[in-house]
Amino acid sequence: MDTIHLKTEYTDIKGIKHKVEHHIVSNKEDTSKEQVMEELRLALTKSGKRIPA
Repeated sequence: MDTIHLKTEYTDIKGIKHKVEHHIVSNKEDTSKEQVMEELRLALTKSGKRIPA
């Protein structure tokens, strides 16, 4: 398997650096993709951030 180098942090538009976590999800099951999307939605709305329509 090839090695992929993913970023460990990113800088937002205000110049603030944030740590990044990467999670690998199997694409064999449609339910896992739906679960990840739901968890992402909950995490973004919990923090007070809005998801663009």
